[in-house]
Amino acid sequence: MIGIDRKTGRTIQDFEQLVSRITQVMTTPKAGRVKRANFGSDVRQYLGANMTDSTLIRLQSAAIEAFYEPENGLTDFVPSRCVARRLTNGLALYFEGQWKGKKIEFEVPLDVSPSKSTA
Repeated sequence: MIGIDRKTGRTIQDFEQLVSRITQVMTTPKAGRVKRANFGSDVRQYLGANMTDSTLIRLQSAAIEAFYEPENGLTDFVPSRCVARRLTNGLALYFEGQWKGKKIEFEVPLDVSPSKSTA
């Protein structure tokens, strides 16, 4: 599958495109798209909360749940592990699982710092 990087606009494919799709699902709130109400995840609802261990567990559960929503289009990746870890400016979700018959692992940052303008 071929896609476009959301930050740079360049063409991406294969593993890089998979990570981009997963990032998009994890950072889009469920019902955040008018014509695709089931697209997204409940991950963002936990980002404003105090990051206690129990909140991190709920966040991990919401992340895994997003893979089983057909409208998210992530059925080609089968997660076996998700770990949420605290960062200085947000969170990161670390995933392990099977994709195209191979075990892969990667991290999706959930940056909550304000975006920097280049103007």
